[in-house]
Amino acid sequence: LGVMLSSVTIEANRLLENVHGGRYKLFRTLDTTGSTRKAGLELEVFDSLSGERRSVVSLSGGEKFLVALSLSIGLSAVVQAQSGGIRLDAMFIDEGFGSLDSSSIGDSLMILSHMKKTNGLVGIISHVATLKENIDAKIEVFKAKDGSSLKIRV
Repeated sequence: LGVMLSSVTIEANRLLENVHGGRYKLFRTLDTTGSTRKAGLELEVFDSLSGERRSVVSLSGGEKFLVALSLSIGLSAVVQAQSGGIRLDAMFIDEGFGSLDSSSIGDSLMILSHMKKTNGLVGIISHVATLKENIDAKIEVFKAKDGSSLKIRV
């Protein structure tokens, strides 16, 4: 698991280089945690602003979302590379963007465009207006008293 986590963090760090000007970088910690005392399966983040490592638990909601997004895409890349040709063609994200400021939304869109270019479809379920404005292909759901309707834009 430690080797797999190292591979995933390497991939995630490639994406994080473009988030907040490369402020964050993930590392496995060798500390033991929990009652089973398994070492090397926890993550820390190096914050170039403070010049120190800290627990990922200390990240803000928006920062956690961006790190989790990078880790998800990193995991997808590692699984595909090690699975003998299995390809994951789609990723769906349900919300999460509401905790981001406009700069972080831009960073997340950059990460997702990388995913789209290399691995296929990215579906986003969100109510954030900035996303509606910046994503051309979409399915919009409109609620009404007599039911919902869809507007599909390709």
